[in-house]
Amino acid sequence: MKLPEQVPPATSHWYFLKEIYYGFRPNAPAFTPADYPDLSGKTAVVTGCNTGIGKHVAELLYRQNCRVIGVVRTGERGEEAKREIIAANPESHGSIEIVGGCDFLDLEKVALAGVAIGKLLDVPGAGPLNIIIHNAGLTWITAPNNPDTSVQGFEAMFQTNVTGPQLLQHYLDPYLLKNDDPGHLKRLVWVSSAAHFFTPKPWGIYWENPGFQGVPPAERPHGTNLYGQSKTYNIYQAQVWYDRHRKLADKCGCVSVSCYPGNLATDMTRAWWSPVVSAARLFVWEGVYGAYSELYGALAPGLVPGDSGKYIVPFGEVHDPREDVKAALTNGVAAQIWDYCEGLIKQYLPGEQAQAQQQSNDKTA
Repeated sequence: MKLPEQVPPATSHWYFLKEIYYGFRPNAPAFTPADYPDLSGKTAVVTGCNTGIGKHVAELLYRQNCRVIGVVRTGERGEEAKREIIAANPESHGSIEIVGGCDFLDLEKVALAGVAIGKLLDVPGAGPLNIIIHNAGLTWITAPNNPDTSVQGFEAMFQTNVTGPQLLQHYLDPYLLKNDDPGHLKRLVWVSSAAHFFTPKPWGIYWENPGFQGVPPAERPHGTNLYGQSKTYNIYQAQVWYDRHRKLADKCGCVSVSCYPGNLATDMTRAWWSPVVSAARLFVWEGVYGAYSELYGALAPGLVPGDSGKYIVPFGEVHDPREDVKAALTNGVAAQIWDYCEGLIKQYLPGEQAQAQQQSNDKTA
């Protein structure tokens, strides 16, 4: 991918330090479950709902009587989380359905999961799709040297955090962009991170080969930088998705934001040495606080379509991302990056998949 010709703005070391410090000592959450509306008749799709922040998000939505469609890689783990959430909240009138098999390291499986979600949303009387939270992700914490490569040959965090969610969103767009909710609750949350501050300048992207296709793991940058790149993409996705769907999004009231949940004690630290985990817990927050951040983006009443592209930080505030990343949202750089990813997922898009299936059927007929 060609490096953009736009001149990036200068970046401030002070802003970098302030935002990193803020991640460890954020303001107390001002939008918590006591403020959440009743979600009867609403539907939310949450990826990675079987553990960590995603499980907290699914539970808090279910507690408000929401229909939650949880998207996971391993169906059994998803069903286990479902049972635990339902048992802990007997007063809820909501529901939870699990779509398993969504392995973001294989785009074909992501496409199949998208089809499966669509079937659930097409059930007569299903009601509108109101909320999508792209929560699932792979982090450098679990793979600091990033040894994994996707089925399609890309660096694992790039596909899991970037192209996978962008592909899945294509399958959900027809439902999210319907003007079918009288309350105009339509929200799309792309989960990002302050790790975007630790990415190459300008624009936070390894331009020559963002997905490091064909590059052995030992020759890739450190996992921290690769993770940060993927989280920069998520900030861009929030803005460009809205730009590409502005007319329909404005009509149905849809808001698309990115969200840095916070520095949290979640299952992502399970691979750490136990004394390190104990020390880290002095500086991090319980996972439910990350859910407060994500659900600010999903439910806060003050957000309107014109707020799309905003970067939400712990635990429910709007800050600016790094200066060059902020500039990229409006100068065409983010759009260029989105289009690059569109090229990578093209053959797995809904229309392309249907055509490929028809060709396969014709050959076997």
